[in-house]
Amino acid sequence: MALTLHLSIIALFMFSIPADTSLAIVKKPEPVIIEATILDESAVTAKANELKQRQEKKKRLQQKQQQDYASQLAAEKQQLQQLKNKRLQAEKAAKEQAVQHKKAAQKEQQKLQTIKQKLAVEKKKQQEIVKQRQAVEKKRKAQAKRVAEEKRKAEIAKQEAFKKQKIAAEKKQKAQAEKLRLEAARQVELNKQRAENARIAAKASADAAALIKRKVTQNWNRPDSVPKNLKCKIRIGLIASGDVMSVVIVESSGNPLFDDSAERAVRKASPLPVPKDPRVFKQFRSFSLEFSPDK
Repeated sequence: MALTLHLSIIALFMFSIPADTSLAIVKKPEPVIIEATILDESAVTAKANELKQRQEKKKRLQQKQQQDYASQLAAEKQQLQQLKNKRLQAEKAAKEQAVQHKKAAQKEQQKLQTIKQKLAVEKKKQQEIVKQRQAVEKKRKAQAKRVAEEKRKAEIAKQEAFKKQKIAAEKKQKAQAEKLRLEAARQVELNKQRAENARIAAKASADAAALIKRKVTQNWNRPDSVPKNLKCKIRIGLIASGDVMSVVIVESSGNPLFDDSAERAVRKASPLPVPKDPRVFKQFRSFSLEFSPDK
């Protein structure tokens, strides 16, 4: 009997272990050596109390889970009720908005009807205005026709007067054209004469310059130790007789002996051969001479 009691307690203990308990933490009970002749009542009682506490703990856990489920269910019901209330409020607002839209549509329809009536009145006014404008236009056309006739007659008179003026203007224009033609012909002849005079003056100036250069070269004496192919520019001042009044070296040859000899040659060649025409001589009152005796 003692052995049977111990085996029953062990079986009850194994079946009372919760299902979610990890197998890893369940320790294999050590073999119990049961003596058939000795029964430890205190151990049996302690084990029974332990099993009872576990069953109560499991019961409390199940009650807590049921309470949590009930709380969650109540919260979901409350949330559903809130959603239902919101939906009802939205439907109510939509109905109110539909009523407002209907009222607004009716009001808009009334406005459109009023506008149609105003447009009809305005159309009638416009028709009256068109009739008045047509009458005014008819009167204006008659007035324009009369004015156009008067203008036509005035234009005819104006054209007649213009023809007379045109004939007189053409006569005057022909006279002016003839005068201009004669003036142009005279100007052409004058330009020819001026060109001829300029050609003669240019030739006289060139001839005088060549004669002056030749005379200065003829009066030049080459200093000793002066190389060939030197040149310098001399500014010469003359009077109408050809006499030299001033001699200035404006561009030196780089050789003082050559420059001095050139200046002496100019003074020695005085009086220089200048043009007899006073207009040509003006160019030689003060002129530049490029002195290059070896060229």
